Amino acid sequence: MAALHELSLSPVVVLLLGEKDSGKSSAGNTILGRRAFHKNTTRSSKETGIVFGKQVTVVDTPGWLSRATTPHRVSQELHRGLTLCQAQPDVVLLALPTTTIFSQDVWKDMEAQLRLLQTPIWQRALILFTHGDKLGGVSIQEHIRRQGQILLWLLERCGNRFQVMSNQSGASQAQVTELFLKIRKMMEANERPREIQNRMYTQLRREVSLREERRWRGRREVIEMTVMGDVHDGRPSRRQRISSGWQRMSRGVPARPAGFKPALGLILLGRRRSGKSSAGNLILDREEFQTNTKTTRCSVGHGEVSGWAVTVVDTPGWSLFNLSNPDQVRTEMRQSLSLCPVGSRVAFLLAVPVDSFREKDRRAVETYLSVLGNNVWRSTVVLFTYEEELRGKTIEEHIEKKGKKLQWLLDRCSHRHHVFHTGDETEVRQLLEVVERL
Repeated sequence: MAALHELSLSPVVVLLLGEKDSGKSSAGNTILGRRAFHKNTTRSSKETGIVFGKQVTVVDTPGWLSRATTPHRVSQELHRGLTLCQAQPDVVLLALPTTTIFSQDVWKDMEAQLRLLQTPIWQRALILFTHGDKLGGVSIQEHIRRQGQILLWLLERCGNRFQVMSNQSGASQAQVTELFLKIRKMMEANERPREIQNRMYTQLRREVSLREERRWRGRREVIEMTVMGDVHDGRPSRRQRISSGWQRMSRGVPARPAGFKPALGLILLGRRRSGKSSAGNLILDREEFQTNTKTTRCSVGHGEVSGWAVTVVDTPGWSLFNLSNPDQVRTEMRQSLSLCPVGSRVAFLLAVPVDSFREKDRRAVETYLSVLGNNVWRSTVVLFTYEEELRGKTIEEHIEKKGKKLQWLLDRCSHRHHVFHTGDETEVRQLLEVVERL
């Protein structure tokens, strides 16, 4: 209990988010120790109380609908809930009932609403498993394992932070204590200077790369290393064990089996109408990204492809003719890395249509990729799109014909390139093998 009083003197602001009937409001009542919120929330509201001698403000929001269209007024209230926090919330509790199967559709509904908030939340996010009393004799670790990959992926986005909340008063009080201890640790981590975070991030990527290289040489020992709870924000977490590129989750959730292929993060880059989104759909083997509308925000899809856990991030394309907002494109490109799971091997797939690559294209590629830092080229693969324009030529013949401009690009990428002739499973697997060897 004494540790709870070591929180900074400023008040703690908690934002509750979740689908309809997820138990958000009840969780807010449990946190504040009184009936502050009612069921069937239609408008965002905030209540303040004293918890462990600390002023705590809880903002409750209406729940979105799963597998149905969420009314616009609900989305508006979610955004208003964020404004009720005044500044940024100290913690965002994502309520997930233990009675719900966290499927791809449930994630898409959640992502659609979180995107409307237009603010980064993952460095403050914590999964709140509600209706914990419904687990019966099943541990939360076993529950997570049974739910499968999509929930594991979400937990990674949240730095593997989670807490169970039951409806039983005695148990829930102990759980509130655990919750605020986790909030304290998260707030302390978030106070780290940005330059320190960036150095830790760079060091982690370097260590992961070295360990993957050893694994490829046949050394199968389990490597112990320090993994940050949320890599793109650089916050340190607990010491974990890494085996075959997959990190163990906290509190005993099993790691992936030995020999399982490492998780891959693929970030699609390129100009407008370069075929990025279509390439992402080929990789995931489904219509994940829209190809008939302009991409203005990063979009994420994930799945299991030929044994790899793959996350694909589609980014807005830049324009050679001022048809897109350059600042917005750069901003989204910078944020794209944070959308890949912790510990995954990340590669940038630069979509280049085979029909043309002029000096204007070369300058645009150089300008836009520079926002990702000088080391971006070490992790970039040129993905040739619109292969039908090859008209029977090999890709090598095409590269030779295009001359110095395209040669310049391939030199920067150490001549890593790939082309989908049919987009079948073999070609996708070959691309992922290239990425895994980076």
